Formats: sequence, C-alpha cells, structure tokens
Amino acid sequence: MPRRHRICLGESFAPVAAFFLLSAFFLVPAFSAHASDAANDVTTVRFVLPMMKPVVEPATYPDRGLHFADPIDVSKARMTSGYGWRMHPVLKTKKMHKGVDYAAPKGTPVYATEDGIVGMAGWRGNYGKLVTVKHSDTIETYYAHLSGFAPGIRPGAGVKKGDVIGYVGMTGLATGNHLYYEVVVNDERIDPLADDLNEQVNVLAAKVERPSARKVAQTRADGLDAAQ
Repeated sequence: MPRRHRICLGESFAPVAAFFLLSAFFLVPAFSAHASDAANDVTTVRFVLPMMKPVVEPATYPDRGLHFADPIDVSKARMTSGYGWRMHPVLKTKKMHKGVDYAAPKGTPVYATEDGIVGMAGWRGNYGKLVTVKHSDTIETYYAHLSGFAPGIRPGAGVKKGDVIGYVGMTGLATGNHLYYEVVVNDERIDPLADDLNEQVNVLAAKVERPSARKVAQTRADGLDAAQ
C-alpha cells in the first residue's frame, strides 16, 4: 500500500520531505497542483507519494584469486565420467568429454563453485537446462542437464561460492539424472579435477583487467560445444 501524509495549512514541507527521504522540491509542485482547491478554503491537500525503490549494487566479479569448490555435495553424488576421451553413452561414438559428470538423484542441489555473475539460465541444446556463471571476462563455469533453477537465478544476478543455483536433472542429451560440469578458460574447456586447476585459472585471471563492478555479462550466442 502507498504511504500517505496529510499536509495541513501552516505545516512546513521540510520535515515531511525528510521523513519520506524526498527533496522538498518534489512536494512543492505536487502541492501547487492543488492551489485552486486551497483557494476554495480547502485546508488540507492529499496526494500519494511515490514508493521508494531500493538501490541495487551491480554484481561484481571476485577481486581475488579464484579457488573452485565442488559443484555438488560429493557425499550424495557419484562421479560417473571424468574429463577425456570416452565412448559416448548415447551417440555410441568416441568423443572428447570436456567436463565431469556427477550422478545424483533428481532435485539434488547444485552449487556455484566460485563467486561470479550468472551469464545465462535457460535451455541450450544438448546441455538442456543450463546455468553459466562468469568469474571474469574469460573464465566461466557451466552447470548442465538441470531439472530447474534456484529462485533468483537469472542473467546478471550475482552469486557467491556455495549458493544453490539449480537442481540435478536429465534435461537435454542425457541418459539419467546427473550434473554435467565444465570449467571454461578463454573459450577452452579444462579438466575441472586437474590438480593445478586453481593455478591455471589464476594465472589467466591475473592477465585480465577486471573492473571493480560489472553489470550483466553478455552470453556468447555461438560457439557453445554440445554437452557430452
């Protein structure tokens, strides 16, 4: 409901404006619009003040070295396929698997592995329902085959390491419920389980000039490899 205040004759605009965190310059024109009523001995004038909108700070990239956590509770999931060449379970051909598969029951929470900005949250071909999180201009993580997205997960939203961003499913090209997770550095997929993963991404991150505040990062329209 809008907040209202009845301004009486002889009352100063200043304390009323201060109470509503407004400038008195807003109140004077609004009151003046009813000057004809005041001339007709109307002693009070009623008008609705606008609702105040909160100031939202833009999401930012992490301003520190990156250190990736697990995208899922590994005590409730099982890694079924790692990074590397394998026989594709659906296509029955040998293909490069550019991420890691974690089998888990449908609805198991999926977590952001580092702070960042959501690049996309939607359907993307063989990935099915996909969330991407950008950690710098050239570093991002992919979370695919989701059954759904966590509340508030949309392009431009800021996320922290460990935030729930979605839930395990089998959308897209998948044979069962699982999370497909990728780490993308400068458009190249690297092994998410590599011993030197954090070193690799931090070396690259040190070469990237990251502003202190970034608004919505643009998602690449082309060049996304199909999820394996």
